[in-house]
Amino acid sequence: MARSGVALAVSAIAVMSAPAAYAETARAFDIAPQPAASAVQDFARQSGLQILASGDDLEGLRTNAVKGTFTPHAALKNLISGTGLTIKSNDGRVVVLTRVQAQDAASQADTAQAVAPAEEPQEVVVVGMRRSMRDAIAQKRSHSGVAEYVSAKEIGVLPDVTIAETLARLPGVTATRDRGNDSQAAIRGIGPRMVLGTINGREVATSEPDRNVRWEIYPSEVVSGAAVYKSSEARLLSGGISGTVDLQTIRPLQYSGPEFVARAGLVHYDGGSEFPDYDRTGWRASGSWVKKVNDQLAFVIGLTGQNQKNGYESFRGWGYNDDKIRSGDSTGPIVAGGPDVPTPWGAGAQAKFLDADRLGASVGLQYRPNERFELTYDLLYSKYKIDEKQNQAWYGGNNWGNWDGGNVGAHTDPVIIGGDLVGATTAWSEITAVVSRYQEDKSLLVTGLNGKWMLDNWTVSADLSYSTAERENIWRSVQMNYYPESMTWRLGEDPHISVSQQPDAATFTPEAGEASPGRVKDELTSGQLDLRRDFSGDFWTSLQFGARYADRTKSEAIGYGTNPAPLAGVTVDGSTLKAYEFKNFDIPAMLDGNFDSLLRTVYGANAVAVNPGSLPFNAEVSEKVWEGYVQGNFDTTFINARAVGNVGVRVVDVESLSTGDSTVSQWVEVTPGNWVEQSVVTRVSAGVSYTKVLPSASVSLEVMPGTYLKLGAARVISRPPLNELRVNRSLSSGAPYTGSSGNPYLKPFEADQIDVSYEYYFGAEALFAVAGYYKKVGNYVGYSQRSETINGNNYVLTSPVNSSGSGGISGLEFTFQTPFSALTDVAFLDNFGVYANLALVNSDIKERVPNDNPMPMVGIADQTGIFDLWYSANGFEARLGAKYNSEYTALMGWDSSALVRVRPSTTLDFSASYAVTPAVSVRFQAGNLLDTPSEVYTDYKRHRTGDVEYYGRRFLMDLTVRF
Repeated sequence: MARSGVALAVSAIAVMSAPAAYAETARAFDIAPQPAASAVQDFARQSGLQILASGDDLEGLRTNAVKGTFTPHAALKNLISGTGLTIKSNDGRVVVLTRVQAQDAASQADTAQAVAPAEEPQEVVVVGMRRSMRDAIAQKRSHSGVAEYVSAKEIGVLPDVTIAETLARLPGVTATRDRGNDSQAAIRGIGPRMVLGTINGREVATSEPDRNVRWEIYPSEVVSGAAVYKSSEARLLSGGISGTVDLQTIRPLQYSGPEFVARAGLVHYDGGSEFPDYDRTGWRASGSWVKKVNDQLAFVIGLTGQNQKNGYESFRGWGYNDDKIRSGDSTGPIVAGGPDVPTPWGAGAQAKFLDADRLGASVGLQYRPNERFELTYDLLYSKYKIDEKQNQAWYGGNNWGNWDGGNVGAHTDPVIIGGDLVGATTAWSEITAVVSRYQEDKSLLVTGLNGKWMLDNWTVSADLSYSTAERENIWRSVQMNYYPESMTWRLGEDPHISVSQQPDAATFTPEAGEASPGRVKDELTSGQLDLRRDFSGDFWTSLQFGARYADRTKSEAIGYGTNPAPLAGVTVDGSTLKAYEFKNFDIPAMLDGNFDSLLRTVYGANAVAVNPGSLPFNAEVSEKVWEGYVQGNFDTTFINARAVGNVGVRVVDVESLSTGDSTVSQWVEVTPGNWVEQSVVTRVSAGVSYTKVLPSASVSLEVMPGTYLKLGAARVISRPPLNELRVNRSLSSGAPYTGSSGNPYLKPFEADQIDVSYEYYFGAEALFAVAGYYKKVGNYVGYSQRSETINGNNYVLTSPVNSSGSGGISGLEFTFQTPFSALTDVAFLDNFGVYANLALVNSDIKERVPNDNPMPMVGIADQTGIFDLWYSANGFEARLGAKYNSEYTALMGWDSSALVRVRPSTTLDFSASYAVTPAVSVRFQAGNLLDTPSEVYTDYKRHRTGDVEYYGRRFLMDLTVRF
């Protein structure tokens, strides 16, 4: 901009034909604090007004942040408040700004008021949950692509315990549950494998074997906002075909809430009410301190903690003997001379006495010594420990299965559904009572340093980040069995089992126990450089370009389990253990005992003393990623409609290398004539490299005031799950040469996608939107069989593979939210409102597990929906929300080949808060009010029981103090 005292700077975009009333319509603004010269351009683009100002008047001034929904005049006053600028004139189309002279400073407020339009709408002040909803809708409106937002400018206003619960209420987002909490997210029906999770725009390490982020590890108290990007831009990190979830932590210089916030309360789960000696009440607490030392320096420190105690019951089927992914599985007749009938291998019931502790800390520091430089540092740490006592019962492992007809005639009164045996009476079927303990210790550290320089029309940003995640876990068990004379059993949607002799009246014979440890470590270091050049032309507004390098290594210790043998002559009398009944399942009594005492009695002292932290890593995947991008941003008029958008390309170069153990079972003659089967372990390495070019473009057309048509097209990728890239394999010793393995040669998922969104904003808190999309996905990764030559032999390996073709995913998303006052003239109804969304998805992509009914791809739920009713007035807020999902495919646990179908479910939650004073408020939550279980079945057959878990309801009451 010229520095002449008389030259006028004209903003990049001017809507000269807009009437004055249009200029005073409430609009969404998102303007960062920055030099005045660039700020007025951002304001002009977002307001639709023409801004005139002298270059000398703008020189050396810095404007304020403006985020939210305001009339353009109210937003402009916020933008220039205290900067030394004033509004010289405003006719509703063109605004002239000048610098206030010393003698005029006292009258600045009067001058601004005098030039304001006479009928200016008054800004409605909202706080708490309602303010968060308003800010989120403003961000969605101003974004040129298709995205959803969560906003929490004030610490602790989000109505959820973890950010996972908040994310799961956004359109097209579903979350799987783990231990009663929303956990991993799927976006637009596409599973967690293709969701990219970032913190402050940075990719993060995870303690999962793959890339998935467990969002429940992030408490809502440390999050100031979240964005779910559904359409793609070149400036965004690659990796999210389904979408990118970016969590933002507090930026202390931009924070405007109370300096201190402390919260504490109790959390009670009603699941496990029948469990002996189990206290189901835990606690939550958090505190934060945001300190603005001066106008240049501010910091934030946050601490969070919780203890969760949640007992839950579950029943699981073990699968059927026609599962072709396991070589050699075959059916047999249950009646001599009859047809082959698939039969279940067995089933199990489980009680989990969860006791989990989470401690977290967050630190943020911002330093801005002048208008041209800003330095930001942030750190997030979380430690999560689980100590879970478990009681299990395993049924029928010896004779339900009838493998290859080995138990012909053993099933009396058989019940056959869909050609499968689902129930019968069997004699002397084994019951194994298992008293076990699961312990897990995981930690996460995410930290980064960002420097930003603003030089005239240039903005340069350099970012360095490091994250590491570790997990150590171990499952140990005491196992003992008995054989009742008769067992009658039935699987399906309502499984039940009865026996002729109850477990607490039996004498148990111990069998080999188990100690299964695991260990994961993930480290990710990255550096990024971004540059932006702002323009003042009549089309292009800025050019962004940059580069990123990331180095990631995920290491695992797998296959170190042991099976201690019981001491000779030891038996366990069932009457010495505590017997109790399940509330939700009709099965024999469950048994509980002191784990440590039983362990010593059955196996001896230190029989399973395994330290997971001492295990050496025997599987490692390293990944080096180079990325570069260029993106042009534009703002213009197209057929009388304002058009804002971008076009760009991102280039991604990936090199991955896997190192691990190849295990072959061989018969070895240790002494003459004495052959022993031994495992021979060889260290092997393999990898893959590839380069992908990812173009993208998006545009937002404001076809009428408050009405937007958004279009986007892009090519996107998601890198394969890291655990599926493992080279580790287990091979047979002879022909036929078979085995199982990972696949270090996997290529990334790829997709070409189109996004269309119609968004009508009929108020500051009112939105109706319809979004449609289509994704053509190639290189889909699923489990199948592939050939690989190893040591000169052609092995058939069961492993993950890329599909040879492509498949489509299409969907529609409907969103409607509004206070009821926007639909009627009744002012009282302004305190009530609704938030609802519905997502419809269709896909022809199938998981490539080789059975007769390949399942739809992981994450595809044909319908998901949210319906929330809310009330907010006089310091009281309440929300009643229902959430629904239709069936979808999911992965069970950490085994990528263990696919299940999750049954439809509807959950109901309630939350309420009341501000007793401006500084003190109370909150109450009731989660899963319908006690909705998590139910799955296997092999695409509803009668094949997978896993049914009842988590119970959750009740929270806490107190918040702000000052």
